[in-house]
Amino acid sequence: MFRRRWSGLPAEPKFNPDLKELGYFINEEDEVRYWQDPDFYFKYFSTKNVRYNDCQRFAFNEAVKQIIDSRLEAEGLKKVLLPLGVASEDERHAKIRLSEDLSTKSRVVIIFGQSGQDFGILAHRVASGLGGLNKGSMVSMVKALKQQKSSATDDAAPGIILANPGNLWWWPEGKKGLSEFARHQIPGSSLVHWGWHHDPERNVIPENANPTEHVKYIFEKVVPQFVSEKAKIDVIALGDMADEVEQYLDNDDVWAKIGHRLNALVVLGGFYDMREAECQGFKKFMDQRGRAYIMNQDPLDTLIAGPEGGSRAVTGYVGYGCPTYSVGPDAFVMELVLIEAGSAVLKWLQEVALDKDYVNERVHIFFPEEEEDDSKWPGWDKDDDESKEETEELKEKHKKDGDKRDDDEQVAKKVKVRVQRDVQPPSKDEPEGIDDELAKEISKSEMMADGNADSEEET
Repeated sequence: MFRRRWSGLPAEPKFNPDLKELGYFINEEDEVRYWQDPDFYFKYFSTKNVRYNDCQRFAFNEAVKQIIDSRLEAEGLKKVLLPLGVASEDERHAKIRLSEDLSTKSRVVIIFGQSGQDFGILAHRVASGLGGLNKGSMVSMVKALKQQKSSATDDAAPGIILANPGNLWWWPEGKKGLSEFARHQIPGSSLVHWGWHHDPERNVIPENANPTEHVKYIFEKVVPQFVSEKAKIDVIALGDMADEVEQYLDNDDVWAKIGHRLNALVVLGGFYDMREAECQGFKKFMDQRGRAYIMNQDPLDTLIAGPEGGSRAVTGYVGYGCPTYSVGPDAFVMELVLIEAGSAVLKWLQEVALDKDYVNERVHIFFPEEEEDDSKWPGWDKDDDESKEETEELKEKHKKDGDKRDDDEQVAKKVKVRVQRDVQPPSKDEPEGIDDELAKEISKSEMMADGNADSEEET
């Protein structure tokens, strides 16, 4: 009978989190390249063993995180450990970074990245690949914010708080917080061990056990401790953290304490339904000073829907309770959204900051090929005839000029935008919103499918 001892199991590979030792370097374009072949980025498939490759990737990502963290520190963001009052870095804690002179700032921007990303990272695929370290991390956002003004009367750059909803799983041996993805790649007892059991006593960070608790701690403990009572706060929330932030603010008691301090809120790629929101104060705020960005094939900053949402002709969810814009065709996954839309987001936040009386423009989304019912759009009191006349005037004007209309130049209350239709058109039994020509095309297609291709439609 054979018996295998623990000592006989294959040993875990050891990798030092250092780019040079791992065989990589940073080129003049700020991109991480492979020493053996500079045309390549990170090489995951070093062997056919998945565990071996994961161990190497863990060390590589840790090396990238260290570089990003040092750059954030060089930009003037100091390290703060949560919960506040942690005696040493050996204790369970979550690390955030904020401006050294935060208490003197009249405007503060809080950024919540995705809960699945490492602290300071927007997308590892960009930070360690095409685009470079700064572009794929919060460094690019910090640098851009430092070029802005706090308000029309304060030329100083706004303060910054980088929240850390991603690294909330405490790794005792490494003395740091990890993401849910990274925690399964930490060194184990052998190459064939299956991972680490979650132990609340060892792995949970007090008062920051999950993204929900982290959002609450930032607003209720960090902000009062470091931010001036007179400072206005802008919030940027990405992906699932957009839902977490909105869910937290959609509470009458919370809004009574925090609502008056908020200046603007940008949610990117969230799904929180503001049509079912309970806090009226928060709903009004989103209508006036909120903005949403969603993944859409239209160009960056194209208006997709107004605060009331959109019709079935709009592709995707749009019930955000605020003007909704496209992040552009290049943001095909959530981690690329803020990278692609960051410039547009910061431009709008600066616009709001410079105008203390700012209120979102009242817009009306309509579709030229569909018959509109003005009663569906609150606040719009013009009739269809006037709408059609205005549309024809715009077409004639731009036809003479030989130029297309630019959405950014539209300052009228009525804004016409191009939208994508649903893939599945409504049935003939529900023809509302379909013009006659489209209805004929649908009917003709159905007859052809039934073998009646030669049949003529009655007019």
